[in-house]
Amino acid sequence: MLQNMVKVLSITIAMLIAIKSSANPQNDGVIFGSTNAPVEVIEYMSLTCSHCADFHNETLPYIIENYIKTSKVKLIIRDFPLDGVAYRASMISHCIANGNNEKYFGFVKFLFEQQKSLISAKDPIEQLQKISAIAGIDKNEFNKCLGNKELGNKVLMSRKIGEEQFNINSTPTL
Repeated sequence: MLQNMVKVLSITIAMLIAIKSSANPQNDGVIFGSTNAPVEVIEYMSLTCSHCADFHNETLPYIIENYIKTSKVKLIIRDFPLDGVAYRASMISHCIANGNNEKYFGFVKFLFEQQKSLISAKDPIEQLQKISAIAGIDKNEFNKCLGNKELGNKVLMSRKIGEEQFNINSTPTL
């Protein structure tokens, strides 16, 4: 099944080589790969979406190795939180990254690896704080991040623009 998914995704990426997406300046997302790559793949994702976790854990490593590392494709991730936990996890991801795209992708990868423990926890926000502590954010920084209204609005705006301009209604959407 994974091989079929990789084949379909590879064909899709190959077709996208001829169709370069244009990023919305209000909703640039986080770029992974060469900014000069000829193909731009935009993913709307939610950090509590099991299908997003499957994509990031099983398929994305192949794409990174064969397309992103070879500068054929750049991946742009845009927030599309499906629930309050995903909304907070998106905010924490941006705080941990502090503008560093590699840190952002590293933490998102870690969150997807830990997703089952996050969404099955009795208190998911407490679990998110524990996961964040591993990445170096203490409880005070965690709470400060979640209280950042500007960042919260940016995450929500990403979802709103995805819905209104691109008719996104589920995740992952590429």
